[in-house]
Amino acid sequence: MSQPDEFPTANHPEAQGINRRRVMRPLALAVPVALLSLLTACGDSGTAAGGSTSQPPVTSQSPSGGAAGSELTAVVGEEGNVDAFTITLTDSTGAPVTSLKAGDYTVKVKDLSKIHNFHLTGTGVEEKTSVPEVAEATWTVKLEAGTYTFICDPHPKKMVGTFTVT
Repeated sequence: MSQPDEFPTANHPEAQGINRRRVMRPLALAVPVALLSLLTACGDSGTAAGGSTSQPPVTSQSPSGGAAGSELTAVVGEEGNVDAFTITLTDSTGAPVTSLKAGDYTVKVKDLSKIHNFHLTGTGVEEKTSVPEVAEATWTVKLEAGTYTFICDPHPKKMVGTFTVT
């Protein structure tokens, strides 16, 4: 009668189960960490893989009601794909801007691309970055009741957004 090995070898069936558990243990932690990293890196740019640039129909009211110090963020292009045909304007919570209350706002612009620009127009407002410069700009604007447009001048049909001010 044979005795079971006190220390099974690598080719022994009992050892293979032990080795499989040892190999899988790090993967049990690595997979969720990798997925979380991927989701964090991708973020929510509001665009599909095809490069859609239209803003989702979400109404964004400034948390401070348009009071001085309200901050908006404008981005042209995308991190990792600076020439992407995307243009966005978001409020301080990261929500796409479709409606704001009248008042003073700070607009922080991140123009990541040499082939695009960010041009904001509306009642009393005419601000833009220039092509071919990659730039960051900060504008202080007074938004009054009306409709405002943000657009990439070289690509006005693909890269445009509007919002209303009440």
